[in-house]
Amino acid sequence: MEPFRAPKQRRSQETLDRFLEAAQDLLQQKHFDNISVNEIVGRAGSSVGAFYSRFQDKESLLLCLREAFVRDTDEQSRRLTASWDRDAVPLEAAVAQFMRMLVDQYRRHRGTLRALVGRSIGGSAGGTPSAGAETVGQAAFLELMIARRSDITHPSPDVAAHLGLAMVTGAVREKILFPELSMSAKPTAPLTDAVLVEELSRALLGFLGVNAGQRSR
Repeated sequence: MEPFRAPKQRRSQETLDRFLEAAQDLLQQKHFDNISVNEIVGRAGSSVGAFYSRFQDKESLLLCLREAFVRDTDEQSRRLTASWDRDAVPLEAAVAQFMRMLVDQYRRHRGTLRALVGRSIGGSAGGTPSAGAETVGQAAFLELMIARRSDITHPSPDVAAHLGLAMVTGAVREKILFPELSMSAKPTAPLTDAVLVEELSRALLGFLGVNAGQRSR
């Protein structure tokens, strides 16, 4: 049996969307284990019967939330990369836009991703937040960086593009999902999302070896 049922009618999709939105809202406030099905149902304005007609259990809902994150990130990434003229967009602008999208997605789905990390550490089947997330929508961005290898002074542009993106993605995950684990209890300056985007863009461009003149082209 599938852990959750895909809706076949618009009304069923709307009910599913309400369940997902309710769960996401609650996950911004509480740990997944402390959220009950009754709370989700109440916030969604639905019924327990409607919940179990769609999900085997609460864990199945978490899997559905994971798929929603992957789909949403895929859609946002595709929309962003489709707007670029790959031969003309400045590499600096592309990096900044992609980092902003990534930070926004992790912020929006923060509760879901924290819950998935907990399930991964605990050995359940929920999966990790990076499962799919590190590949969804990133192929076009990686292709752009590699296609612009003439702007990159790193001795191995292809390796640098893949590794650099993995490093900044990991930093986004740590700073947004688990800021309480930061080694610096009192940062010298507030680490807002805008600052995070700016500094990680700078870090990626620096790792690639894109100099100021090339960045502004």
